[in-house]
Amino acid sequence: MKRVVRKYWMLLQVAAIVSWIRLRLRGESLPAVLKRLDPGALSGEPDSARFEDLVYYTDRWLQLFPYNAKGNCFPRSLALYWFATRSGYPVLFHCGVRKDGTGLDGHAWLTLDRAPFYEPGRHWQCFTVTYSFPPGQP
Repeated sequence: MKRVVRKYWMLLQVAAIVSWIRLRLRGESLPAVLKRLDPGALSGEPDSARFEDLVYYTDRWLQLFPYNAKGNCFPRSLALYWFATRSGYPVLFHCGVRKDGTGLDGHAWLTLDRAPFYEPGRHWQCFTVTYSFPPGQP
């Protein structure tokens, strides 16, 4: 029973933060939203098993309720930034662009110690970073 409650609590948290991010992005700039998502100081101890569950539920939520037709990397990265920093992971948020056949394509992802953090595949390597948060971090 405890496991079921934990599962639904995580799913509720994911739904709430993804919905909050979507609403905030309608009226605020990305830097303003990221400042709201930033805890100021890391809290909690890293727990990879718990965080993997949060990643799974975030990905599943965004499959059921997609952000846009091109992909879910933007709300996924913002939601995972929220959960990671509150789970003790000092991650960085990145946005990047690349030129494709029809124009520019964008992507968002997280890094930890300059390595991708729960990023599926190597897709992120094709993009030139245009914005990172927190500012001034490598």
